[in-house]
Amino acid sequence: MMEIRHFITFQKVIECGSFTLAAEHLGYTQSTVTSHIQTLEEHIGAPLFDRMGRRIRLTDIGSKLLHYSQEILQTYEKIETVASEEKEIQGELRIVAPESLTVYRLEPILSEYRKKYPLVNISLSNATCSDNKKAILNGSADIAFVIMQKIQDTELIVHSLSEEPVIVVANPDNALSFSDSSYENQKIRDCLIANEKACSYRVIFEDYLRKKGIELSNTLELWSIEAIKRCVMSGLGISCLPLMTVKDELYEGRLKIIPTDVNLESIFPQLIYHKNKWTSPALSRFIDITLKYSKEW
Repeated sequence: MMEIRHFITFQKVIECGSFTLAAEHLGYTQSTVTSHIQTLEEHIGAPLFDRMGRRIRLTDIGSKLLHYSQEILQTYEKIETVASEEKEIQGELRIVAPESLTVYRLEPILSEYRKKYPLVNISLSNATCSDNKKAILNGSADIAFVIMQKIQDTELIVHSLSEEPVIVVANPDNALSFSDSSYENQKIRDCLIANEKACSYRVIFEDYLRKKGIELSNTLELWSIEAIKRCVMSGLGISCLPLMTVKDELYEGRLKIIPTDVNLESIFPQLIYHKNKWTSPALSRFIDITLKYSKEW
C-alpha cells in the first residue's frame, strides 16, 4: 500500500540525489529509504531510478511519477494547513537564491518575515541562478530568486523585481578604459576575476569582450562576490559585477568603474515559482513582503 511518507521519501531522494543523503535529511536508516522506494516500485510495477554505482537517475516512469507526486504532496500540504489558515501561519518554506541577492537584498525581507511568522520553518540555500531555476522545476524548492535576463518559461510564475545595471570595476590605480578604441582586437595583461562560467553578468561581459576582439590574460574563478571584490581591490585583476554589490566600495574609493563604449546589458532580479505550485499562506505572505521591499530597489 502506497503511503504519503513513501512519496515524501521519493521527493527527498530526488532533491538530495542519493538514498544516503535522503536518509540523513529524513532521519531514517538507508534501508528504510530503500524500502519506501521499493514499495512504490512494486505497486507501480516498474523501477523509478537507474542505479549506476553511487549515482542515481530517474527512469521515464520515475519522471512521470514525479509530476503526480508533487500534486499529491501539495494536496497533502493543503490538508495539513486547512485548519490553521485562520490561525497563526506555519509550515515550511524552501527558498533558493544566488549569493548576490542573499547578501545585498534579502536581509530585510527575511527579517520582517521571521518576525511576523515565527512558526514558519525557513530553509535558504545559495546556488547558481540556473540551479535555482532547476530546483523550482523539479520541486526541490518552493520559491527562487534569480538575477539574469528576463525569464520566459510557461512553467513558471515570474515576478521581475527591478533592473540592475552591470559594470566593470578595477583597483583605483588601473588606467584601463574599454571606451578607448586602441584596446580593440588586442590581448591585454589584466586578469578577469569572475564567478562560474554560467553567471549571467560574466556571460554579458565576455560577450562584450568578444565583440570588441579583446582578450584578457587569464581568468580567475571565485565563488564569493566578497572574495572577487577583495582580489580586484588588491589589484589582481578586473571584474564585471552588478552595481548593487559594489556601491559602498565605489563611494569609498576602493574600486573604480572601468568605462565601456556602450552600456552593458542590464540584468533583472526575479522571483519565480512553479505555475502548478499551491500558494500556501506561508508562501503567499513571503511573496507579498518581497514585492513590497523590491519597490525600493
